Amino acid sequence: MKNTFCIVSTFVLLLLTFYSSSNSIEPPPYTSLSLEGIQATLNENYLFAEERFRQVISSDSQNPAGYFFLGALYQAEMMDYESDFREKEFYSTLETAIKLAQKKIRSVDESPWDYFYLGNSYGYLGVYKARKGSWWSALKNAMEAKSAFKKAVELDSTLYDAYLGLGSYHYWTSYFTKTFAWLPFFTDERERGIEELKTTVEKSIFSRVTALNALIWIYIKEKDYSKAIALADMLQKEYPDGKIFLWASAMACYETYNWEKAIEYYNLVIKKLERNTEEQYYNLIECKYHIAECYFNFGDFSECMQICKEALGYKLDEKTRERQENKLERIEELLEKSLKITGKK
Repeated sequence: MKNTFCIVSTFVLLLLTFYSSSNSIEPPPYTSLSLEGIQATLNENYLFAEERFRQVISSDSQNPAGYFFLGALYQAEMMDYESDFREKEFYSTLETAIKLAQKKIRSVDESPWDYFYLGNSYGYLGVYKARKGSWWSALKNAMEAKSAFKKAVELDSTLYDAYLGLGSYHYWTSYFTKTFAWLPFFTDERERGIEELKTTVEKSIFSRVTALNALIWIYIKEKDYSKAIALADMLQKEYPDGKIFLWASAMACYETYNWEKAIEYYNLVIKKLERNTEEQYYNLIECKYHIAECYFNFGDFSECMQICKEALGYKLDEKTRERQENKLERIEELLEKSLKITGKK
């Protein structure tokens, strides 16, 4: 899950949204229904969210909005469960959103929102393809997303939701190419990206939480951990039934060697994961590994051994075991080291 969130930060989880009254552009149709579905997604009430997004589609089957949000929901579910079980529906709904957005763009009813949905749909496809290792295809989608967001802003500079995509693009492309910043055709636009995300937080209709989440992971990358934890804790209070922001706080504490606090956050994640244990073994291994390492690092070898034994005792399917092979090996190493240190081997 940790690595997944880092990838997703490239496009900044465009699903996670919130209404802000400081906007200028007129909200698009079905904003209330969409926001209800989005709020439910943040709290991991996926069935309710899907019902709301399908209602948007039923209300206007030619509007790309419902298809985009539904596709984004499917990706949120797959990321949550570390599974590709909704891949077919994910591709289908986003491809439909792209076709409908392009159709509206070619018509007399062209709207900046059509470019917004087009850009988001391409962005989500890019995230998923990057996660699957198809980097060139993901980059192509990222460029298409950027082009759509840029066009949306050209049509209406007060469509502040589009600055989310632009800010994400400007920061992360600069971050991943910063070693080439000395070359004339590579510029460092990280600060520009951060400012665009802050504008999104202050003025967007849909994307306040998305932009805040983006900033959390940017602060972690920039080693500004106190800001990351403060934002993540604030958002966790707003969406207490979800766990996405707990992952961020746990990682920030882990990176600052605050072992006890990291253990606290990872245990909070585990409590939520255990509601669907059979489908969450990948993430449980992720949490148990970090907790065991934290205990080892501050010298509580008995607890470290206990956590390692719990993690190694899970009955994993072959796919999960293969995907977490590296972490399982490291857990075994922690157990071996702890046994030697305590003289129990």
